[in-house]
This record gives sequence, C-alpha cells and structure tokens, in this order.
Amino acid sequence: MPTTTSTSSLPHWQLESIYPGLDSQEFAVDKRNLAEAISELEDFFEERGIRASTTAASDEPALVSTLEGAIQRLDRVASLLATVQPFVNLRVATDAFDERSQAEASALRPLASRFSALVARFKAWVAGLDLDDLATRSTAVRDHRYQLERHQREAAHLLAGDGEELVAFLDETGGSAWSKLYNQLISRETISAAVEGDDGEPREYGVAALRALQADPDEATRRRAFEAELQLLRRNAVPYAAALNSIKGQVGMVARRRGWGGALEHSLFQHGITKSSLAAMQSACEARFDDLRGYLLAKARLLGTEKLRWYDIYAPLPQAESLSFTWDEAKAFVTERFGSYSPYMAEFAQRTFDEGWIDVPPRTGKRNGAFCSPIHPRGESRVMLNFTGALGDIRTLAHELGHAYHNDCKIRFGRDMLQIPTPMTLAETASIFCETIVFQGLLQSTTGGARLALLELDMQQVTQLVIDIHSRFLFESGVFERRAQRDLSVAELDALMLEAQDRTYGDTLDPETRHPLMWAHKGHYYSSGLSFYNYPYTFGFLFGVGLYAQYLAEPDAFRSRYDELLASTGMADAASLARGFGIDIEEPPQ
Repeated sequence: MPTTTSTSSLPHWQLESIYPGLDSQEFAVDKRNLAEAISELEDFFEERGIRASTTAASDEPALVSTLEGAIQRLDRVASLLATVQPFVNLRVATDAFDERSQAEASALRPLASRFSALVARFKAWVAGLDLDDLATRSTAVRDHRYQLERHQREAAHLLAGDGEELVAFLDETGGSAWSKLYNQLISRETISAAVEGDDGEPREYGVAALRALQADPDEATRRRAFEAELQLLRRNAVPYAAALNSIKGQVGMVARRRGWGGALEHSLFQHGITKSSLAAMQSACEARFDDLRGYLLAKARLLGTEKLRWYDIYAPLPQAESLSFTWDEAKAFVTERFGSYSPYMAEFAQRTFDEGWIDVPPRTGKRNGAFCSPIHPRGESRVMLNFTGALGDIRTLAHELGHAYHNDCKIRFGRDMLQIPTPMTLAETASIFCETIVFQGLLQSTTGGARLALLELDMQQVTQLVIDIHSRFLFESGVFERRAQRDLSVAELDALMLEAQDRTYGDTLDPETRHPLMWAHKGHYYSSGLSFYNYPYTFGFLFGVGLYAQYLAEPDAFRSRYDELLASTGMADAASLARGFGIDIEEPPQ
C-alpha cells in the first residue's frame, strides 16, 4: 500500500485536441458556424411556424418533416455549443486571470442565450403535438420520445410570448453575472497566514489549500487553516451575500412566474425524481442520523475533545496510519482497480491519462474542488482535480473518472446531443459506483492503522453525503423561503447555516467552532441554472452502492446491463431505470 507523499510536478490537461488555441482557424470557424447555425435555426422556426400554440393537426403531411428538421438542427447547434463553450470554460476554470478566455466566454453567452430561447420555443410548440401518433410515423420521434415528453411537461411552465427569451437574456446580466463574479472572487482571493509549522512564517493561501490543510494530523495546523479560511471568506462576505441574494431572488421569482411550486419543485423536475422519491431518500437518511452522530462523538473522544470542532471533521485519527499517494501511484491504483471490474474500464482510464484529459495540481486562479466536463462531439471529457496526494484525492479521481466513463457509454451507444442530458441524480450514480470499486480495492490491500484510516475516510464521506448534504438542503430551502420577502444580510445567512448544522449534526459539534460561512465556500449555491445542487449526490450514493451490491452478486450479468443503464440516463427517468434493477426509489424506509 503506498505511503509516500505526492509529487511536486503534476500534469495540466491538454485542450489542443479540441482546438489548437483561441487564435486557431478551427476555433474561429466553429464560432462562426455556431452563430450561423443559430440563425438558421431561427429562420427554420419562423418558416415552419414553430412557436407556442401554433402547431397544426397531427395528420398534416409536413408536420413530421418539420419536427425531424427541428431535431436535426437543434442537435447541430447543441453539438457546436458543446464543443466551443467547454473549450473556453475549461481555460477559465484553471486560470481566473486569463482575460482573453474571460472575454471569449462573455462573447459566447449571448449565443447560448439565443439558443436557450429557441429551445424554450421548441418546447412550447412540442406541447401541442400528439406524440403517440407521430411516433408511429417517425423514427426520430421514437428515438427522442422521452425528451419530447419532458418538453411537453416543461412547456406547461414556460412563460408566454417572449417571456422565456427575456429571461434568458436578462440572466446574462443577472444570475449568470453574479455567478461569474463569485467564481472570480473565490478563485483569485488569497490570504497571508502562518498556518504550517512553528516558524511563524506567513505564506499565501487560497481557499482550496486551506481546506486541504484541515485534514492535517497536527491540530494547531488544522485550527490555523480553519481560522484563516474564515478570515478569507469573511473578507468578501458582503459581495458573496449580494451574489447569493441576487441569484436566489431571480431563480425563485422565475420559478413562481413559470407556475412551479417554487425552486424545489423545479429542481425535482431537473433532477428527474419525484417529491415522494426525495422524501423517501431523506427519511432513510434521517433514520441513520443517530448512528452517524455516534461516529462523530466517538471521533471527538479519540481526538481528545468532548465534541467535534469543525476543523476536526476531516482530521486523521491518531491511531490511523498516514497514507498518501503520488500522482503516479494514484493513476496506477485506479487503473488496476478499474481493471478488476472490466478490462475496458481500465483501458478507458489509461486513455484519460495518456491523452492528457486531466488537470491535476491546485494553484492560484484555479477553481476549487473537482469536476468532469464532457466534450461529447469530440468523444472526450476533461477532468479537473486539486490533487495534493491526500487519501481522499484518490477517491475524487475515481469519482470524476466515473463521470467520464458515463460520458463514454453514451458515445459508444451512439447517443446524440438531444439524448444525452442526464439529471444529476443519475450522473452521480456513475461516479459513486467507480468510487466504490476503488475504495473496496483499497480496503482489500490494507491492514492495521492503514485500514483504520480508510474506514474513517469512508465514514467521513458517508457523513458528508447523509448529514452535511441535508444541512445544505435545509439552508438553501431557508434562503429561498426568506429571500422571497427580502434580501438576507451576511449575519442572517450565517445564522441560517448554523441552524442547518445544528438540525443535522445535533450536539456533536463544538458550538464555538462551527462553520457559519459554508454558504460562502460552497460554489454550488451560486448557480442560476441548477438549484438544490447537492441532494443528487446523496441519491447517487445510495443508488450507486445498491448497484454495486448487485454487481458483487452477479458480476457477469451486471456489466453489460450497467453500461446500457449509463447510456440510457437521458432516455428514461430514474424510477424506471431503477426498476430495471429491482429497486423502488419511491418506497419509504420501513
């Protein structure tokens, strides 16, 4: 089992297979093609009368050709946008100081807004179609039936007239602009603090580096890192609060105007589950709160304190053996473990390493956290990490490669751009499944203090997925409820966050060292397009480990069915796909 520290030289991703550069002819051509394809789509919609409440009778001879032509052109625009936009956004994600990329991202947003408005228009038009009849006459309709049915459901919640177009354009200077401001501030901001060692020498730290140090074995280092993080976040708390208020105010108001019960109801639609599925999941989690609180109190005692301080949540146990990985060790282990599942999954992982799909090292100007971005038209993905060599980083690598593998399944099964949209609930299922493969391999190869470290890491993760994510849900629910009346101050946001932590963590946390500014740290809150970002992780965890149990029971029969499941996540809802594996996600716990 590796116990060495991570290497200092870590790879950056290559983007040249997407485009040679921002000044390349290929990039310029596709930008021009994107603008022209959007204009062509607008003209097609005008010529064929594609707008709300104007659909002809379903037996009109031209109707099938109009629908098929719209699908073809929508796919064309989506393909171009899904190539050009990630190329620019990936550059921004790793360098907040890259002004040229920032400018290109800004230039693309009006095109994306025009496309969003056209998609909304298409959905409104589809609402008037008889899909049962059209499916008998068109393969394209049959192939896209699930998404077309979702369009019909969503159409009932679209604003009349040019309302959707107005919302899309106003978002550029509203929610999206506030989100951009938040990401720029949090990525660029550093603080000079004496955190590591006893020499008292200050260094510059960003948020990601300070968060990583809160897993340090030394209590004083963890405490100083936590205190520095609070200072860093407090410095921009006012603009962060302004951004959060503006985003949640816009999202809540638009959701109500569209006829949703609120942002949560719209979120459930986006995430592909029902209110009863969410309730069943949260009930199952709440039933295990006491077990996890017992773990947290036991950890506090092992660390020599009555209750857990926030900076102790990720602390290693004194009895645990310190484990770390170099980048090369992490790659080798993940590839080996993926190979224990299937040779193809191992080959796929190796491809991501060989072809430079992964940006590895943390650095100033780079976004916090980790993500996977598909570039479906190129048959590729890109994975961003902030790899420090810590034990948890190998799980993060497996997690994000799980997303990339999910994207690969869609490509191998020939899904087009209109068949690939996947709710986060199912997207996180794929990542958790790959995480589990790697974690079980780690457990099998360790004993003693190293095994204790792994088990504790697993308990940390389960606690985050079951307890902490529910606290985030309660916080976000409270923000939406109160923001419908007025802006919330920094102090009120702090209080809401502490209340949510109290309701979920119970009496396990030291009240003097909770984290009132988690609302400023978590970038997931700052999205105008996807609210309640976090509960899908809990869903993905529960569904993913359930699928893994089925894999262990019948590995050979499971593999092909699993790849087909991943390829079909944009073609059926979560409940239907789960039923295919004998799982009822609507059933509350007994």
